[in-house]
Amino acid sequence: MDYLAFLQGLPDEARQQFFDFYGSGGGGQQAAAIENSGTPASPTYNYSANQNPYGGINPNAYAGDDKEGASRLFADIIRAQTDDYLNRFAPIEDFLAGSITGTGTTFLEGDMARTRESVLGGAQSARGQYSRNLSRYGVQGNALDNSMATTSAMVGGLNDTRDRDEDRKLALLGGGLGSIAPKIRSSQGAT
Repeated sequence: MDYLAFLQGLPDEARQQFFDFYGSGGGGQQAAAIENSGTPASPTYNYSANQNPYGGINPNAYAGDDKEGASRLFADIIRAQTDDYLNRFAPIEDFLAGSITGTGTTFLEGDMARTRESVLGGAQSARGQYSRNLSRYGVQGNALDNSMATTSAMVGGLNDTRDRDEDRKLALLGGGLGSIAPKIRSSQGAT
């Protein structure tokens, strides 16, 4: 998947939400860093989804050169592939590599906040359901004390979030982001 083309195609608000979600609040700066990076490793992003990276290559350019024509055409293709990589993938790789910290990634803080919000929201929902269920029978005032279950779920959720962030860090360091999806699918199937 071409993430930069995907991000470029999003409206500004959606792109901001993406970076806010994955970047612990600094969305605008992170979006600008990817879109306007000017380092040698990741030149300014100037790719559009309709752009053909091989459009500038003329397959007949070296038709009369029987000695080195094929080598020159191959060199043109390699240069086009390198430029394509530098324009489409290197900025995202730079962004992801920059998210690595000594203890995980910069995404951990946002992940932890979402985990806390989910667990507390689930506990509140369970209390609300319990109260509504009792009120159907005319019983008032009995509140569900699920504080132990909430605490247990919070601890488990936060520990799992830290483990997932460590997995993400290792995948980023090893260049194996493709290995994250099968791990997620297998862990979801196990529960």
